[in-house]
Amino acid sequence: MPTDPSPSEAAPWRALVAEDLSLLARLHGAELDAETLTALKAAEFPACLTLPPTTREGKEARLLMAQTLAGDDPVFRIPLDDLAADYAAIYLTGRYHASPNESAWLDADGLERQGPMFAVREWYQKYNLGAGDWRRRQDDNLSLQLQFIAHLCRIAADKTGWRAVADFLDSHLLRWLDRFAERVAGRAATPFYAALGMLTADTLHALRAVLVVLADAPLPPPPGEEVRPEEEMPPSFGCGDSVAFVPGTGPTW
Repeated sequence: MPTDPSPSEAAPWRALVAEDLSLLARLHGAELDAETLTALKAAEFPACLTLPPTTREGKEARLLMAQTLAGDDPVFRIPLDDLAADYAAIYLTGRYHASPNESAWLDADGLERQGPMFAVREWYQKYNLGAGDWRRRQDDNLSLQLQFIAHLCRIAADKTGWRAVADFLDSHLLRWLDRFAERVAGRAATPFYAALGMLTADTLHALRAVLVVLADAPLPPPPGEEVRPEEEMPPSFGCGDSVAFVPGTGPTW
């Protein structure tokens, strides 16, 4: 990626990054099936990702994911039923106490559907986007936020557009995603989901590092410890079924 790209140079790169983010959104937003796993393996995921790893955890997550998808070692051959159970434990039932929703991490009382969710919703509204039925999957859900960042990347034609990406990352996902990823990595029953959160966090940190130059946006100071103690986290965070994130439509609350 050029350090000071022209619009014609940046367009292909931003399309590739947006495609990667959309894929990660899909992996966090729906159970895996055999077709998706086959496609991931054919694409040599995660080596196919546009942004290189930036942290030790990111490199380890990529290696673990690659080993899992290769399936050469029996240790990494995980039945679809086990993957579905792990997905439910993370994204549907809250069994691992690792909510995929921002409010649970940033609200002072660790509650869902609080101020952070409405702040994310305001961002969507500025771009005439909506999260569908927020009672089934709330606006600050990880998968929806990844889709939103992908959209911002697709339309970022200048520093102002890239600054919006940086501002959203700094205000939202990068304030809590590392903690989510670490908790899931420590509790997931399958190597696929143990790696996915760390891989996603590393990808967003890599994007944010590029935006230091691309958006002329210096990195913010490390976030404070905003999450409550683990034992106080709510026991359940039901996300419901997958809900489409549709550009050009308003929220349906």
